[in-house]
Amino acid sequence: MTAPVSSRRKQRARRERGHGAALVIVTVILVVIALGTAGAALVVRHDTDDLYADTEPVHRELRELAGVEADAERRLRLLEERGRATSQALAALFAAEQAQVDSSNHAVDVANQAADQYNNAQATDLAAAFTAAGDAALADLDAKTQAVRSAAEAAQRAIMSLREAADG
Repeated sequence: MTAPVSSRRKQRARRERGHGAALVIVTVILVVIALGTAGAALVVRHDTDDLYADTEPVHRELRELAGVEADAERRLRLLEERGRATSQALAALFAAEQAQVDSSNHAVDVANQAADQYNNAQATDLAAAFTAAGDAALADLDAKTQAVRSAAEAAQRAIMSLREAADG
């Protein structure tokens, strides 16, 4: 019985040496793989740093362009606002001028009627012929003229504001 026990021990010892050798081989392989992976990671990291360094000027330029674009959009909105205000002021000026022309035409009609009355001897005094209708027509013409002045000043301010916005 001693012989088989000894033979089993020898077999077990051989198996354990085989397992130990396998463990050493597997450990060496894993260390080689780990070192290879670390080396590859360093190469990739170096390449990535190079790519970041190469793309940084592009990113900086994009940030600058985004800032310029935002400023351009702000200026465009300001120009649109002031352009609309100028358009409205000019429309008001043209309407005031048309009202002044109409009032002027009315005053001329009143003057013609007064002159006709005087010429046809229906009125003894030219001033008296103008008194009633003439005073009202001249007051209306004066009001319309003042409205044109005010509208012209507003249009001039709107144009100056638009110019300032255009100049930046």
